[in-house]
Amino acid sequence: MQTAKFVRKIAGFFVCFIVAFMVSRYGMPLYPLTAWLVEHSYQIFSGYQDDVYEAGTDPVTFFSLMAVIAFYALAMYWLVKAAVKKVKGG
Repeated sequence: MQTAKFVRKIAGFFVCFIVAFMVSRYGMPLYPLTAWLVEHSYQIFSGYQDDVYEAGTDPVTFFSLMAVIAFYALAMYWLVKAAVKKVKGG
């Protein structure tokens, strides 16, 4: 029973992650904030890279983008969970 709850929560978070990724792409509502956060983190952490990478393909950009999208997904998951709880009345 607990495994089923855990799988349902993971699946819900995964759906929220995909939706957060979709709304943070170029031309979508969260793109300006996402681009600013990724660029800001790149300016802070790019000095720690040992190697030279092509533009936009470095690990700092990738992990900061994943962190920002995971934060959006977590916020979206929490909001959906609160809305479902309110609709169910409990």
